Amino acid sequence: MNEAILEFNSLRFAYQQGSALVLEDFSMQIGRGGVVAVLGPNGTGKTTMLMLALGWLTPAAGTIKLLGQPLAQYARRELGQKISLVPQFEPTFFDFSLIDFALLGRAPYLGSFSMPGPQDYEIARQALAKVGMAEKAERSVMNISGGEHQLVLLARSLAQQTELMLLDEPTSHLDIKNKSRLLAILRELVAEGKTIVFTTHEPDVAAMIADSVIMVKGGRVMHAGRVADVMTGKNLSEIYDTRIEAGEYAARRVFLWD
Repeated sequence: MNEAILEFNSLRFAYQQGSALVLEDFSMQIGRGGVVAVLGPNGTGKTTMLMLALGWLTPAAGTIKLLGQPLAQYARRELGQKISLVPQFEPTFFDFSLIDFALLGRAPYLGSFSMPGPQDYEIARQALAKVGMAEKAERSVMNISGGEHQLVLLARSLAQQTELMLLDEPTSHLDIKNKSRLLAILRELVAEGKTIVFTTHEPDVAAMIADSVIMVKGGRVMHAGRVADVMTGKNLSEIYDTRIEAGEYAARRVFLWD
């Protein structure tokens, strides 16, 4: 494995003391570069894992390291320059233009009372161009489609210029065209040196783009490794509690279930 960029060691987490554990003895290691899919059914702790990686939640036990350093040792602004999130959904309460929305990704680089400068605007424009939204830069974020909104969330993350990008169920609300478009952009980002970690409950999406997969169930890591090695019918059937068969068609891994 490449040098680890993100490590979870024996994490335990519950949202309230005494309540059921969301993550239990959760350990994983993400190597630098490439795409890692965290795959599992809904309600199994995938989004919670991302919140912990961002430092937005604190584990009850265990350790998290980013680039070999304990997460707790990073200042908030420094952390925002190293790791970013594309959420599954984010309600919009303000009538931002797309360029202003993308500019929010520059916050970790600005002082408390600083305004974005020409370089920040250029970075935001480049981020919108990367996702194919540059021509709509002055349009309101409230007047775009759901698929376009997902791309703008990605643009904001790109403007943040972090090496590690986390995406929470990035394709769950997309049609086939926008799903293909998003996955193509992620491939380009990896070629440019980014590390991508995304959660999904869709085995086909994981197999289409991921280099490796971490399969989770009940707040635990069940299997981890290369897609071809761990995304077997047996393992998937165990994760999803239903019979699943894995095969190949047109040089792609495909999955059939009852």
